[in-house]
Amino acid sequence: MATTAGASRRQVLRLLGGAAAAATLLAAGCNARRRPPGPPRLGLIQYVRGAGPDAARRGFVQALARGGFRAPAGVILLERFAAGSMATCRAQVKELLEGGVDMLVAIGTPPLAAILAIAPARVPVVFTYCSNPWGAGAGTSYTRHRPNVVGTVSTNPLAEQLDLARRITPGLASVGLVFNPSEANASFEAELLRREAAQRSLAVVVEPVAGPAEVARATDALAAHRVAALVRVGDYATSVGFPALAAGGLRHRLPVYSVDPSDIATPGCLAVVGWDPEADGAQAGTLAVQVLRGRSPATMAFEPVTRKLLLLNRRTARAIGVTFPPPLLGQADRVEG
Repeated sequence: MATTAGASRRQVLRLLGGAAAAATLLAAGCNARRRPPGPPRLGLIQYVRGAGPDAARRGFVQALARGGFRAPAGVILLERFAAGSMATCRAQVKELLEGGVDMLVAIGTPPLAAILAIAPARVPVVFTYCSNPWGAGAGTSYTRHRPNVVGTVSTNPLAEQLDLARRITPGLASVGLVFNPSEANASFEAELLRREAAQRSLAVVVEPVAGPAEVARATDALAAHRVAALVRVGDYATSVGFPALAAGGLRHRLPVYSVDPSDIATPGCLAVVGWDPEADGAQAGTLAVQVLRGRSPATMAFEPVTRKLLLLNRRTARAIGVTFPPPLLGQADRVEG
């Protein structure tokens, strides 16, 4: 049956919750082009596939369903995966906008940057699995931000990571960091790590990489500098290349600390202190439900992620000759091996 653009809009607004939602979406300037009839259409862009971002996406979708927006009857999810390419991110943003999406969802800092560079301000944007929304252009604080944008901030707990390393190795004097300086999120967190390390009189030796293929070489270079441990920040190069980083730790008998809970099962990873990515996604999904029900992102604050995990790998500890303090074992959320 043929549907006019006006009828299509009215049908979507009814699905979004009636007059209040209509007022909000019209105020936001919901896409005025002809769009397919049916439930609200959400375009999700995820920068890379991996356990962490996949968990964030899963938590987001589950929160939508709990809020009454279960696919495909209650919401249409248009999922896109950029394979670590900003050019692909930008192309996917354009494609989704041309398809008449009612909301864009960024899973990661790079997709958020691509969305904000291209999408009109009338389109609501929700982000998750994002350590640096400020660098992506979303705003300057949790409350001072673009009026169409809201999401969860998961800047990694780098101070806790360094404190954990010192607790396991009390005499720790230096750590090695591999990261890609061209990633805004990685550079942001690397600078935070340097500041926290300086406060603890810890030296940070850096080996920059351009991508995952260089991680093994960089790890060997740090070992040659005689660093006492290897640490990770929120960086896609070492996310994809983490098996090489962890293998280097085993090869050189160096503790490897990560901020990504999914890394703990990788041979060579000693410990993780980081945010629960599924909880991160679920928290952002709850924000998206509020927007779909009619609330304007302009009235909402960005939210910090609060569900933190401490994970230990006893198998790796045995392999590199490290002993966990008994109280630490009792405090861990999970102990592998």
